[in-house]
Amino acid sequence: MPVPARTAVAMMADEPVDKAITVGAAAVGGIVGIYLFHELSTGVILAALFAYGSTLSNSFGSATKTAGSAAAKVYGKTLELNEQYDVLPKTKSALDTVTTAAANLDANYGITASIDDKLKLSSAVDKATAKVDEVKSSLTSKVDDLKAKASTVD
Repeated sequence: MPVPARTAVAMMADEPVDKAITVGAAAVGGIVGIYLFHELSTGVILAALFAYGSTLSNSFGSATKTAGSAAAKVYGKTLELNEQYDVLPKTKSALDTVTTAAANLDANYGITASIDDKLKLSSAVDKATAKVDEVKSSLTSKVDDLKAKASTVD
């Protein structure tokens, strides 16, 4: 009995489906919008535009389908690598270790305290906070005076 060919099935499994391509195109559009314009609203608009574009059959649709397909493949490969090598837990563990070591170094050698001592950041923040409190209390008293005058006029 002949063995069925599996190459066609394997190739089809590697190709993302239409929904994955649309989601990938939206992700690419959002990233491009935020990267180029530094605004979330522009990223959302470009994400919607790229998602819609991936449903079209013109040259813009072809470009967004290609970008969406690439994004879906990258996402799939990322999930595969994470599943195979447990990247996220290892990365979290490494970051926790680095954070703990940095906190210990700071506690032992007083790095932030010496930086603050040289740059006088705490005193500048205290002065700014005092100024804000002063302006706030001044405004509050003026508003209270205006309310009092308004209530006496009625």
